[in-house]
Amino acid sequence: MVRMDNFPMKQEKIAHLLDFIFSPKQGERLLFITDYPQGAPCPRRLGRQALLSRWHSAASLLAKQRGFILLPLVKYPETGKNNADLPTTASTQGGGHVDKLPELIASSNMVAAMTEYSATAPLRNIASSAPSLRAVSMPGVTSDMEGAMSADYVRIEARGRKLLAVVGAAAGFEVLFSGSNLPQNTKLYIDTRANHWISDFGTCRVKGECINFPSGELFTPPYEGVTHEGRREFGDSQTKGVLPVFSHTDGKIAFLHIDKNRIIRVQGDSEAANKIIDDIAKDENAANIAELGFGINDCARSDPRVAVLEREKSGPHIAYGRSDHFGTLTSLSGKVRANIHQDIVYSSSSPISATIHAVYKNGNRVLVCERGKLVAV
Repeated sequence: MVRMDNFPMKQEKIAHLLDFIFSPKQGERLLFITDYPQGAPCPRRLGRQALLSRWHSAASLLAKQRGFILLPLVKYPETGKNNADLPTTASTQGGGHVDKLPELIASSNMVAAMTEYSATAPLRNIASSAPSLRAVSMPGVTSDMEGAMSADYVRIEARGRKLLAVVGAAAGFEVLFSGSNLPQNTKLYIDTRANHWISDFGTCRVKGECINFPSGELFTPPYEGVTHEGRREFGDSQTKGVLPVFSHTDGKIAFLHIDKNRIIRVQGDSEAANKIIDDIAKDENAANIAELGFGINDCARSDPRVAVLEREKSGPHIAYGRSDHFGTLTSLSGKVRANIHQDIVYSSSSPISATIHAVYKNGNRVLVCERGKLVAV
């Protein structure tokens, strides 16, 4: 484990980490972006500005060493939703105006987004068609995440490749949930016949790549059954069951009833239930089950008070909403566009944890996670 008394990281350490992540080349352009609230910022957001300033200064140091160009910091108004499309206009730290933010991002070689609301989906989509862009998204990032950021990514990659050998051929996953006040046998089956696994091992060096940081996960969009090509191959999605969501504000549980990979009913009167109902009311595609992921970063904290960006690297997680940023032109999953992508973490420290078996076409089963703890590798 990384010692937290070594943080906040010194400028030289941050520069070394940026060098490891991006491997910048001479003449390339690095852009930092962030979002800002319309009202007065809270202490967490003010802390992020201090963190961003330290990282931008470290990037300036690295730029002198490697000969790349560090662009002025760009900020835009908060979107209010994780993975919503970015606004068109923005401003620079020096007071300049940006008319076409997506085009500025696409013209860069490297982008680091240190934001309140996740920009991963729009960044991934921009990177997929930009001439030479690779992007790192850090939604909800805070300085106390620097421990997870400094994990051993060589070890994480080795662990992730071993896990992929276990889960990559699975037709689906049976997820059994445990927790206080949770009915026995609360379970969800997730259909992964489309087999479109994505790795996030801490490096972002190839055109079109977009990773979250801190990194350390292996994930896939479930098969949704929404394209003609997919339906010819697999028919309807077999994702079905109940997904429980704990509400940290009131201690209640929302039960998401799912059929054919969509939330068809939200049961409960918790704040979480009301939020999910509101998300679906504003965009029916928010009802899509968008991701099954396995966090593999041993330095990531799983405490429910920690931001999802870090917690999801500590154990299993499931998301609803947008999945099109995970798909490709040839993939049969990752095809649903929505205005939100929201992760729910089921690690060993979460109020609700998950025991997950991989299920194969021949009927064999392998235990992957037990009560939120990865056991397969």
